Amino acid sequence: MRSFLYRRQQGAVAIEFAMLFGVFFVVVYGIIAYSIPMLLMLTFKQVTADAARATLQVDPGNAAYTQLLSREITKAVERSWLPDSWRSGNCPAPEQDAAGFSWTSLPGQNGQPSYGHIALDVRNPAAPRYVLHVCVQRLYNREGASNQRAIVPTLRLLGISIPSLPEEDGNVVIRGATTITL
Repeated sequence: MRSFLYRRQQGAVAIEFAMLFGVFFVVVYGIIAYSIPMLLMLTFKQVTADAARATLQVDPGNAAYTQLLSREITKAVERSWLPDSWRSGNCPAPEQDAAGFSWTSLPGQNGQPSYGHIALDVRNPAAPRYVLHVCVQRLYNREGASNQRAIVPTLRLLGISIPSLPEEDGNVVIRGATTITL
C-alpha cells in the first residue's frame, strides 16, 4: 500500500517546485530590477553633489566663469564610475520658485551635454550671488535606443511592469540634481 501512494506522489514535487520557482524568480527579479534604478538615482545625486563642490574653487571674477564652471562639472561627472551611455545631461531648468530665478543653461564641454543651469540671485542687491543647479539624468524606458533603455529589462507579468517606475511626459527618467549657492 505504501509503495502505491509513493508512486502516485512522485510528480507532485516537480509541480510544487515549478510553482515555487516562478514566485521565487519574480521576487528576485523585482529586487534586482528596482535596485538598479535606485543605485543610479543615488549615484547621480552623489555625482552632482561632487560636481557642485568642485565648482567652489572657480573664481567668480573670471571673465569665462560659466565656461569654467561647466568644465569643472563635466570633469567631475566624467570621473564617476558611470559609463558614458548611463549618463546624460540636458536636464530641464529647475522650476520657478519664490525667488523667481532666471535660469541659463551652462555650455556643454567637448561635445558633452550641459550638466547644469546657473542663475543670478539678486535678492540682496548689495551682494548678488550665483545659484548653480547641477543635474545628471538617464532615460530608462522599456524600448528605444540602447542608451535610453532600461539596464535590466522591464518584465510584464499579468499586466504589471517590474520595475514600475514613475513616468515624466511618457518617459521614465532617473535624475539626480544638486543646487548650490556660490
